[in-house]
Amino acid sequence: YVRWQNSIAGFRASIEFSIGDSLVASGFLSYLGAFDTSYRAQIVEGWLNELKDNTIPFTENYDFAKFLAKPTDVRQWNIDGLPADNFSTENGVIVSRSLRWPLMIDPQGQANKWVRNM
Repeated sequence: YVRWQNSIAGFRASIEFSIGDSLVASGFLSYLGAFDTSYRAQIVEGWLNELKDNTIPFTENYDFAKFLAKPTDVRQWNIDGLPADNFSTENGVIVSRSLRWPLMIDPQGQANKWVRNM
């Protein structure tokens, strides 16, 4: 019974924070694909500060990849050849959630291998 109560509390918090989390995720998907990790983090931090200033609820330790990708999908991507680092996982989310295939500059061939194995 206690476990169910904890799950219900977690779901309620997720629903409450979904507005801000969705707003940041949509901006990330739309605008941040072309940038490196440090610039992405800087921009997301600025967006989260704006949400806080405007009292829009969001998850405290917001993580783009955790918000939009299931752990089982990420694991499958890793099995298919996507590197396990956070930057690659974010790029995987962008590729899987986009309506079009993005331009991938891939000198090592990792993205090419991953896309072919998807």
